Amino acid sequence: MPTFFLSSAAGDDDPYVRQFFDDLRHHVPDSASSFLGTIGNGDRHPPPELLLRLASCDVFLALVSPRYLGSDACGRQWQAFADRWPPGEPVPTMVPLAWDLAAEPPPGLGPLLTPSAVDGDERDLRQLLRLRSLRERYHDFLRAVAERIITVAAAAPAPPAKPLRDLTEVASAFAVAASGPRVHFVIAAATRDEMDKVRRDVAYYGDEALAWTPYLPAAPESLASRARLLAADRALSAEVAALDDVPELIERARAAREIVVILCDWWLTRLDAYQHVLAEIDSRGLGDTALLVPASRLDDETTEHLAELRFGLRTTFRAAAAGPQSLVRSEVPSVHAFDADLAGLLEEARNRLFRGGGADASSEEGPLVPRPILRGP
Repeated sequence: MPTFFLSSAAGDDDPYVRQFFDDLRHHVPDSASSFLGTIGNGDRHPPPELLLRLASCDVFLALVSPRYLGSDACGRQWQAFADRWPPGEPVPTMVPLAWDLAAEPPPGLGPLLTPSAVDGDERDLRQLLRLRSLRERYHDFLRAVAERIITVAAAAPAPPAKPLRDLTEVASAFAVAASGPRVHFVIAAATRDEMDKVRRDVAYYGDEALAWTPYLPAAPESLASRARLLAADRALSAEVAALDDVPELIERARAAREIVVILCDWWLTRLDAYQHVLAEIDSRGLGDTALLVPASRLDDETTEHLAELRFGLRTTFRAAAAGPQSLVRSEVPSVHAFDADLAGLLEEARNRLFRGGGADASSEEGPLVPRPILRGP
């Protein structure tokens, strides 16, 4: 019986993806060797087992969403399977599923397998999984997908291939064309060894600043990776940088009408060298640069030192604290709040550029107001 490979973008409702994968295996006989290939945008060197299953599976399923189409790694998975067929030939065992109806597949991706509408009510697969009222429709679609797997695998099984050494051997099969300005994400964080001087819990840090993961355990991917994926969801090309030469980066971005977002760990203000860098950036003027400060409510040490951290942030970003606030988000308590706040910041920054740039002081209000952190569930 056929084996299938389920390709999905990390962070795209992973628990529901896992549920769908497990449910589907129960509907496809003898599919124990099927594989869930959830992958993050920066994961170009995934585990060897993923590459082996990608080269040997009979059917390739893709959970298509804006996040999926914006993921370089998912596009490489797609291309790796497509390359098992001769160039120019159709790939009948590639089955894209409508995980999110907001996705607009690029030309050549092929039609998405979509749950049947009922009385004009069209839903995507993710909604069928989320809503108990749609369980019957979910199971109908689940059976339809299982039948599709069995049918296409029997009619034209995918030719086997030699496993890739890593995904960098293939190019992404699709790319979202940028429809807006470039975004520069600046990760204002330190390494694990540096933070060990001022924090007890350094599990959120890595060997380099870009490895910062402030929302553990809810979000295991780095904040840099998550920010890039969210920008891709909005058809924005993005680059990630550390704190080096940020004032010059802001000036270049301003001249090129591009967006800069500083993702700042406020524990950084306790390291003198970094505090001086941040204060210099503030004194030279953030302009239309956005500032976002994660503060996970699951981080007990941050909550314990909340008052001191607030004070350190205010005294470091004196000019920003006294200026317009529509491009500032402080004390962002959860990964879901981070996604929402970053999306809002990107939209506001893009609108400012479309309006001609510059802060609209008449529409701004108040000094920097901290977001409360709630304890408990």
